[in-house]
Amino acid sequence: MSEQISSTTAFPANLNGVFDRVRQSPTIGEIFESEELSRSLVEAARWPQGPECPSCKSVGAACKLTTRPGLWTCKACRRCQYSATSGTPLHGTRVTIAAWLVLFHAFEVRKQRLSVSQVSHKLNVSYLTAKSMLQRLDQLKTEMPEMADRLRSQLIDLSGRREGVMPAMARMGSVVTGA
Repeated sequence: MSEQISSTTAFPANLNGVFDRVRQSPTIGEIFESEELSRSLVEAARWPQGPECPSCKSVGAACKLTTRPGLWTCKACRRCQYSATSGTPLHGTRVTIAAWLVLFHAFEVRKQRLSVSQVSHKLNVSYLTAKSMLQRLDQLKTEMPEMADRLRSQLIDLSGRREGVMPAMARMGSVVTGA
């Protein structure tokens, strides 16, 4: 039912494990198309020392549940189940983590300024969802700047590791300013 975190299966304090999986893929665009890789990036940005229980704040007592991908429980307090998005502005949305990373990459790494309509069209979500995503992204940057900075640096590092255009970002397009 659950997989205990031990020294052999410890949560990566850095992204070496994630980079190993990325090196095997032909393009960085696969990160945005793989929910597992996207979740790994967000988990590493949220918990650089490993999963931390939001209730008792213990690190290293996490147990990964098999009932749902990305779900953790605390063996120390046995009070709650949590994920990398719990307690963040990304929590409670039905938008995939991969879609959040595509949007974050567009705004923070590529410095694109897309309108709500453009985000709605390119991510194939409703106008209200796109508006909410942009608001939550701003909220993430102000409420959790350390997590946002780690996520930005991870995406910049991953972007520099691969050549070519990322499929997800190629569909995003860029805003042309001036002539």
